[in-house]
Amino acid sequence: MIATIDDSRGVAATITTSAAAATRWEVVVVGAGPAGAATALRLARGGRKVVLVDRDGMPRPKVCGCCLSTRARDELRSLLPGPADRSIVGEVPLDVVRLVAAGRAVRLPLPAGGVVSRESLDAALVRAAIAAGADWLPHVTVAGITEPTAAGARLVVAGRTATGDCRLTAAHVVIAAGLADHVRVPDATNVRAARPGSRMGVGCVLDDDAGDLAAGELVMAVGRSGYCGIVRLEDGRIDVAAAVDRRAVAAADGPAGAVAAILREAGADRAGVGITSAALATATCRATPPLTRAAPLVAGATRRIFRVGDAAGYVEPFTGEGMGWALAGARLVSDAVLDAADPAAAYASAHAACFAPLHGRCRRVAAALRQPALVAAAIGAARVWPWAARRAVPFVVGAAAAAPR
Repeated sequence: MIATIDDSRGVAATITTSAAAATRWEVVVVGAGPAGAATALRLARGGRKVVLVDRDGMPRPKVCGCCLSTRARDELRSLLPGPADRSIVGEVPLDVVRLVAAGRAVRLPLPAGGVVSRESLDAALVRAAIAAGADWLPHVTVAGITEPTAAGARLVVAGRTATGDCRLTAAHVVIAAGLADHVRVPDATNVRAARPGSRMGVGCVLDDDAGDLAAGELVMAVGRSGYCGIVRLEDGRIDVAAAVDRRAVAAADGPAGAVAAILREAGADRAGVGITSAALATATCRATPPLTRAAPLVAGATRRIFRVGDAAGYVEPFTGEGMGWALAGARLVSDAVLDAADPAAAYASAHAACFAPLHGRCRRVAAALRQPALVAAAIGAARVWPWAARRAVPFVVGAAAAAPR
């Protein structure tokens, strides 16, 4: 049986396409994932006239591990300061990680983790942005952004809807369109291709009876062709997300086969992770572009187009760091637009200071995960010296986070 999305949680548009086209926006935010929705929320709270657009409606599925790191939870507490605000997200605690490789397994405490489906998180953040005063316009596919020729003139965001073209004008544009960002900008030639050997993301959501997995536990299975995270969501469904070598996907005749191969090689069945091949075979698996694709943070001659979240760059994260990075990036770009005399320079500087060390650490972790024998040896050592493993886990999963404003 294939898991489905509860469409009753849909978030209705707050403005029509024609009204949005007739409005002089201070900021247009393209993409309503955590990075985009959090940016719109912060800007609206800061008094800016902002519209959040997305090519889909809410809720919608996304390839994601659905884990919240310490950083992600700190950012959410900053973004949604009241308990009632945070309750709309619906996250549940995640306190154990089970690492599986080469037939070995070990359980370790996961510091202050959480898990929530992207359907719940993204819709909750969009609703919070609306409550703060942002407008929400779903089902708009943004094709490109045109810069003005006159000094001080507005940017033009060209989009398409089911009924025709849509043109929005704004002083600033924030692109939060994720890894699959296809928004054309004036300096599109600066987009960097993926590094050789870059893995791709693969994910699916299974019904609650598709495997034997305890709530509050994250399983990370590591093989030669990639690694796979498995976690039970707040509604009981099982989320499966993997970083997989692209050649392995072709060799396995598709994403589901590649995930199944990682689980077999890691020895997930022997470790008690009973995700059945039949469940994977009937699931709707989705894939992402290469995970290391990157683009400039600030685009255009006027330097009023900003990228945030995965649209700005992606380094293979581990156990929920991706959403933490998205929420932190939203805070940085919002602060720059709201307070800085030169938003482009302020955002670029703050982003480098925040993310350079995080990305460097994740590159080292991702390199280690490409060696299952090394991971298996680490599992053996963790069994002998559990105290040392517990001290290492915060480094691996990025549990140390600066308190956001």
